[in-house]
Amino acid sequence: KKVFHMARQSKHIRFQVAHKAAQMMAEEGISDYAFAKRKAAKFFGLMDGDALPSNDEINDAIKEHQAIFFDEEHEERLKALRLEALSLMKRLSAFNPHLTGGALDGTAGRYPTIHIQIYADSMKEVEFFLLNHNIAYETRDRKSRTKDPMQDKKIIPILKLEGSMGPIELLIYHVDDLKINKSKASIEETEKLVTTN
Repeated sequence: KKVFHMARQSKHIRFQVAHKAAQMMAEEGISDYAFAKRKAAKFFGLMDGDALPSNDEINDAIKEHQAIFFDEEHEERLKALRLEALSLMKRLSAFNPHLTGGALDGTAGRYPTIHIQIYADSMKEVEFFLLNHNIAYETRDRKSRTKDPMQDKKIIPILKLEGSMGPIELLIYHVDDLKINKSKASIEETEKLVTTN
């Protein structure tokens, strides 16, 4: 009976932490789930290793948070974000761009980062294109988690651009990685999103 009570309590705590993390992500512009989780856990005085919510649970909480707090404003901002992403994707159409992250799944907060995956033979090719089109950017690397523990973690280079609503990150994948099924939307799919809303 005691174990059951603990399980219920941890579920309740997880729910609270998820909602606190969601609130922080929406209001403070935190985009890193792990960081928001730790910060929210600390707020409730939890230790590392206590029952922390999954990213999906936080996403659900973010959606609820947004539904309550900035419904119309959120819809408008999301549409503006997607339109901005779309116009950049069209400029980058040679690299088969795909929209991903919060602008795609609707969880983008008040200080959003647009994430666009692009596919090229080399990073130099993309940089050359941006320079030719007078698009200013900064570079930074980020590690990608591979599910396969036998494989090395792939480093995914990121080029950071300044968008009108916040940063835009271009995640550069190799052409062969396009088949990897992460939730992403092509130019046509993004166009549908913008016109149906």
